[in-house]
Amino acid sequence: MKTEVEKISPDINYMTLKEWPKAHEVWGDDGFERINQLLDKAVHLVGRKAPNEAPHYAGLSENKSKAGKTPVVFIDCDSLNRYHISERHIKDGKLPKPDRASAFK
Repeated sequence: MKTEVEKISPDINYMTLKEWPKAHEVWGDDGFERINQLLDKAVHLVGRKAPNEAPHYAGLSENKSKAGKTPVVFIDCDSLNRYHISERHIKDGKLPKPDRASAFK
């Protein structure tokens, strides 16, 4: 059985200027900071609210985000569930229902 630390150690795709120059033009430094903080908080939200899930990968959802305004991140879990999490979910402390169909596409 995985420990709590092992369960919450997915591959997090942090936003950096080097890796995401075009996205940086849209989001800027402040936006990247918001996204990266949201990624960390979203992984922990999944760990707290879905203790049987094992987060595998986390990144910015370009399809669900409103470019430059409202970031939405996704957390893929070993169970093949994908959670799309916004800052509102973090503020409310509520985990949205997972989307099993979109994980690991």
